Amino acid sequence: MRFYQPKSLVELFNIYATLSPDNATFLAGGTDLMPRYERGQDMPDHLIDLKRISEMNQIVITADRVAIGALTSIQDIHDNDLLKTEFTALRMAAHDFAGAQIRHRGTIGGNICNASPAGDLLPALYAFGAILTIQTSGGTRELPINEFIIGPGRTTLQPGEVLTTITLDRNKYDSNFQKVGLRQSMAISVVNVAFVYTPGFSRLKIAAGAVGPTVVTLDSFTTAFLKDSSNLAEIIHLIEADITPIDDIRATAKYRRQVLKNLIRNFLTS
Repeated sequence: MRFYQPKSLVELFNIYATLSPDNATFLAGGTDLMPRYERGQDMPDHLIDLKRISEMNQIVITADRVAIGALTSIQDIHDNDLLKTEFTALRMAAHDFAGAQIRHRGTIGGNICNASPAGDLLPALYAFGAILTIQTSGGTRELPINEFIIGPGRTTLQPGEVLTTITLDRNKYDSNFQKVGLRQSMAISVVNVAFVYTPGFSRLKIAAGAVGPTVVTLDSFTTAFLKDSSNLAEIIHLIEADITPIDDIRATAKYRRQVLKNLIRNFLTS
């Protein structure tokens, strides 16, 4: 196996142009990729480490939005003052993310491209309406995160494309993140959920993970709730319209349904 460490996107695409897409793999934090190889997955002929590309490892703040480089670590997201105050749900998710070693190594781009239905950062990114910038040697394209992730471990990323930036509008909404796992830390979520809202719930977006093949937004329920927030007991069942949980080694589908309803009910009435 040959190992590469480009220091810019230009250098990255120049290297990639000389390789076959079938035997080249990009490495970000490696917290998901390397364990796969340890479990017996074939190693690629060419491994391209992205970590030294500084333009993908920064948080750029303007008056209207914040642009997070895809190589930004989970710990840097946790420690950023603006994200803590204006994107609280994302910061809370980073706080609950694995352990300290993983947070310092893992990246937001890796969490997105891994496309796990239980990825802890994803519900907040869905609820905030994150826009992803994807780059190739020939240009860039942008799309919402819900159009990028299309199934468990599946995205619309094409060979030679790199996720470079995650952009969030600074609407200054309140937000919250909650997670239920089999233990307090270092556990994959059984259910996770992000709330993005305005005081009094004149605006509300709820996104939940581990209850479908991708993160889902609970639009049927929130539409009904915004019409009549006093009718919570009668509309809570509408959560079922947007979720398709499964039984697995961590929980049953029935348990996930009930936990999600409990989290939402308790948050909206607290």
